[in-house]
Amino acid sequence: MPRVLVIEDAPATQRLIEMTLMLEGWDVLVATTGEAGLEVAESDSPDLVVLDIALPNMDGWQVLKTLRDSPATASIPVIVVTAHDTAESKSRADIATAEAFLGKPFDVEALRRLAKSQLLQMKAS
Repeated sequence: MPRVLVIEDAPATQRLIEMTLMLEGWDVLVATTGEAGLEVAESDSPDLVVLDIALPNMDGWQVLKTLRDSPATASIPVIVVTAHDTAESKSRADIATAEAFLGKPFDVEALRRLAKSQLLQMKAS
């Protein structure tokens, strides 16, 4: 069963993402801060991370860079989710090596498709 880490501080969005992924039968781990998300990523080795950018203290860009810089988490696919759905944010996500970008508000089907796609690609490699 795939394990997905959701790093999201907004309770309603967190729950929506969590329920969407749980309905796929996946094990969903949740963190509400970047620091907590990094700890979970290191200790629980998720197969996928769904990462909000607007987090308190340590923002999602910093979390993504830290994930990529650590040998233990560098290969985990990351879907960036943000309310700042701009060309600049998408470009920054590409530069920061996120596998996918999803603007808020998002369609749960789009999230489901992206997550499935990333998990299938991970299995294939």
